[in-house]
Amino acid sequence: MKKTQEVIGLPVISICDGSEVGKVKELVVNAEKGAVDFVIVDNGTQILGASVIPTEKVLGIGGYALTIENSSDMEEISKMPAAVDLLQKDVKVKNTRILTKKGRLIGETGDIFIDEDNRCSIAGLEFISNAAEEQIKIIPRESVITFGKNLIVVAENVEETLLNDAEQLMSEKAAADAEKKI
Repeated sequence: MKKTQEVIGLPVISICDGSEVGKVKELVVNAEKGAVDFVIVDNGTQILGASVIPTEKVLGIGGYALTIENSSDMEEISKMPAAVDLLQKDVKVKNTRILTKKGRLIGETGDIFIDEDNRCSIAGLEFISNAAEEQIKIIPRESVITFGKNLIVVAENVEETLLNDAEQLMSEKAAADAEKKI
């Protein structure tokens, strides 16, 4: 489980030749799936276009680097219509207002927690309350109804599902994974 701030800026390493092919510039969210579908890469050579990596081509996201099989896993963004479409939708999950299903504006998001072991799905969102609470809580993905362009809509009882830290989010994920195996 990684926060986006831990991923952005990581070197992108091609494991077939052990070379750095760029750095993670941005993550592109697919709001319908609630997942990161593409990684935008700054390789220092593209002037008019960016390169993207579909997240299914990402081998791993570690503390030091994001790894891919080889540099051919990157494409110019103009050659990836799905990435262009998502960028045009301009859905931002970070720093977005949070609205409950019945219309209460309760705060905004901080960072996003990405489950790199589950197709880069969004596992949770940092929740910054309007009530000026000191501690940032985490909204589990299951409480999110819609990732919209300007708002994130959550279940009405979201306050009851808030988690205190990422360890709780990881243990909830582990419990859900164990349930799936039964």
